[in-house]
Amino acid sequence: MGKFTDGLEKWVQERDKRQKKRRQDASAVEFLAVKKDVTEAIEAGYSLKTIWEYLREGGKLRSTYETFRRHVKRFIKSAPKDQATLAAKNETGTPASEKQQTDNKPEAAPKAEKTEVRGKEKLPGTGGFNYQAKPNKEDLI
Repeated sequence: MGKFTDGLEKWVQERDKRQKKRRQDASAVEFLAVKKDVTEAIEAGYSLKTIWEYLREGGKLRSTYETFRRHVKRFIKSAPKDQATLAAKNETGTPASEKQQTDNKPEAAPKAEKTEVRGKEKLPGTGGFNYQAKPNKEDLI
């Protein structure tokens, strides 16, 4: 082979050694490093796109915009719910969701009086069509 292809082959091998595959969680780690700044910018009224562009140009993030949006949703927008649950659990010893479930138990519904329709029971207020497979001889002509 020629000198050019030999040099190209050597360069490709060296390049592959230099370029290590990025870890899957690298974008999450980068995001968590700037999470406080992102939260402040969101509260100040900046759009996510503007924040992402600023961080990307500044070299603080290498992720795509879609990945950035997923991290905002995961680490910022859902975080207050998780913190409230943890705080409530620490105070009472039971998770807040369990506490809400016990506090909001539905009361027993009043029993409705049953009426009979052609030999079958029917609850009041459940009107509508009632199909009878066997015709009532009284209704036939």
